[in-house]
Amino acid sequence: MLTNRSTLIKQVGAAMISCIVGLSVIPASNSAGAVPQLTIPDMNYFPRIRTDLLINSITNKGNVSLVWSAPYPELISPLGAPAVGSDGTVYLGLNYFIYVGFQGVLSASTQDGKKKWDYSPPSPLLSPPTVGPDGTIYIGAGSSKYNEGDFIAIHPDGTPKWSVSLGPVSSKPVFGTDGTVYAAANDGMLYALDPADGTKKWFSKVGHTTTAYMSIGQDGTIYAGNESDTFYAIKPNGSIKWTFKAGGMVNTVPVIGTDGTIYIGAGDGKLYALNSNGSKQWEYGLKGIPTSPVIGNDGTTVYFGAADSTVYALHSNGTLKWKTGFGKAITQVVKGTNGTLHFLTADGMVQALNPDDGSLQWRYVLDTPDGINVPAVSEDGSVYAIGMKKTQLTLYALRVKVSDIALNVPKLTLQVGKSDALSVSLSPENAPNRKVTWSSSKSGVASVDSEGKVTGISAGTAIITAISDDSGLSVSCEVTVSTTPDTIEVESINMDRAELTVKEGGVGKLTATVLPVNASNQKMAWRSSDPAVARVNESGQVTGMTPGTAMVTAAAEDGGFTASSKVTVQPDTEKPETKAFTDIEGHWAKGEIARAFELQIVNGYPDFTFRPDGNVTRAEFVVMLMNALKPGVQGSELVFQDNDSIQPWAERSISQAVQLGIVNGYSDGTFRPDANITHAEMATMVFKASGMPLPADPSTDYSDDADIPEWARGAVSAAEKNGIIVVGGRSTGAFAPQQLSIRAEAAVWIVKMMDIRNKK
Repeated sequence: MLTNRSTLIKQVGAAMISCIVGLSVIPASNSAGAVPQLTIPDMNYFPRIRTDLLINSITNKGNVSLVWSAPYPELISPLGAPAVGSDGTVYLGLNYFIYVGFQGVLSASTQDGKKKWDYSPPSPLLSPPTVGPDGTIYIGAGSSKYNEGDFIAIHPDGTPKWSVSLGPVSSKPVFGTDGTVYAAANDGMLYALDPADGTKKWFSKVGHTTTAYMSIGQDGTIYAGNESDTFYAIKPNGSIKWTFKAGGMVNTVPVIGTDGTIYIGAGDGKLYALNSNGSKQWEYGLKGIPTSPVIGNDGTTVYFGAADSTVYALHSNGTLKWKTGFGKAITQVVKGTNGTLHFLTADGMVQALNPDDGSLQWRYVLDTPDGINVPAVSEDGSVYAIGMKKTQLTLYALRVKVSDIALNVPKLTLQVGKSDALSVSLSPENAPNRKVTWSSSKSGVASVDSEGKVTGISAGTAIITAISDDSGLSVSCEVTVSTTPDTIEVESINMDRAELTVKEGGVGKLTATVLPVNASNQKMAWRSSDPAVARVNESGQVTGMTPGTAMVTAAAEDGGFTASSKVTVQPDTEKPETKAFTDIEGHWAKGEIARAFELQIVNGYPDFTFRPDGNVTRAEFVVMLMNALKPGVQGSELVFQDNDSIQPWAERSISQAVQLGIVNGYSDGTFRPDANITHAEMATMVFKASGMPLPADPSTDYSDDADIPEWARGAVSAAEKNGIIVVGGRSTGAFAPQQLSIRAEAAVWIVKMMDIRNKK
């Protein structure tokens, strides 16, 4: 679409453009004047500054590099500064001359300068591109002359998202914490739009004229300057919160300090500091009208340029920190991630100042004898600047690159379990992208975190490497991990018997010994291959659960050596045959508990009791549930923050429940296996295991329906309607969602759930 025109079209177009704007190829209403007219900064249009062609060329200075440059076809004019997405995509708003007027184009390029796509609205652009929090790009397009226009949202891939007719929109939008898009039309109307489809949430006649210069506070207050002397604070519902009268037109984008102070510049040549209630803290007089300010990385210093060709730095109390003068007009100041201040001067140079003292860090001369624009800075510190020469536009990418990387130590010796910190130094010091990526060649020997902290895991040698994200340069450190001098390592582990036989409900004892017997670390972990048959505790005591065989294994913490014993559980011929347990006679859940026992869903205690009114933990209930479902899945790897709290007898069941989507854990990443399960939690797990659909109406008939949490409401409703829930022997009355469940309820709910599954 953006192709070179014929020589004739170029000549005709150039002649027309020269007549209209004097070597500018944007519509007359958006054109910039000569250098003397720069006294009224327009920070949304970012007008080009006519360059003094009599200025002698000045060479580059400092260590900045031209990363790439991308020329655009002729007869194209930029509309404002570039915008940069979080992925590094560079967006540029353009208007180019065609036979009957101008056509708008939004152009997207990769961070290495390659064209991604172009998007053409049906009319010329009125506002430069703005990238929203979710990556959506917003532009205004239309005609101020005919009072018509659209506010357009575009996906990051260049496809239209939505468009809404608001009339001409020359202002850049701002965004609320909930994503709401606030757009100001040229007729003084402020719109709150839904970011999903552009639906109008509300609109309010604020009273600004033509262009609004907006920002938004943490509390949702919208601050807007305009082409008048009135500065507005607007509530998130569109009503006016307060106004402030400046001594001249407020044509700068407001900026908000970390303490809530609002800074604005006005046409009376003053920078104002306002309190959050609209009262004035102080004002600072200048010899020229200020451009939009920025807040430094220290959160207190405010920086801005002015029409007197000077960059100022003020303390938060309004006193001067420093100022640096230039012989030529300057654009707005923009701040990089490392705090460096960037702007262009009217002699076509990109300037970078040290925020501490205003000294020059670097400058780069663009081939721009016909105009300059405000630059943009990306997260990696790349500076994107636009240059114009006659009717030829070029986009430049500049950055101070990392040229060297060094470690604080070339070698490191650690003991197992000990940590030490590695650090890198990157040169030069003003390279903005100082991110490094750390890695270990053998994470089982030495691990390293994202900050360079190295931890010894086991004896051996590993190479820790740091790679500069900016340049790809790398540096490595050899890490040797050893045991402490007095540590005696485990060489093997021995089990006292190869086989063990216990009766159902009975107990036995296995003893494991690490060798050598004087090994420093005597810790070991016990586990059973089938906890439903045989359980083992941390001391090696084995409890027979149901007839069958299981392998019980002891694993040494040091070295991971293991030893196993085959455990055979024999039926207990002496236990009562007429009833499952000795303590359920006359209990309201007797029948379901007996069935649960027959189905091998639940087990009792060695004394043949079930203890129906005792509480049940989350781990115990999941084991019961998996005993009922008998899923043929291996189970997912457990990644809970409290994995160490999960006993071996419950590990497989919990991992199966995770794979089946029955349990997820808590928002803090824990499972809390030993916490007693509540009615709400138990109903949710039973519902997920049942395969029942969610009811269209999630209401219940319980007397405390309002107390049921929303995350459990659908599950409780479905379980109630299917007769699963029995609370203390009752199926009506109160559900008591936060009450701790008892073992009898657990058995009843699971048995009833299985009856429903078996009917399908």
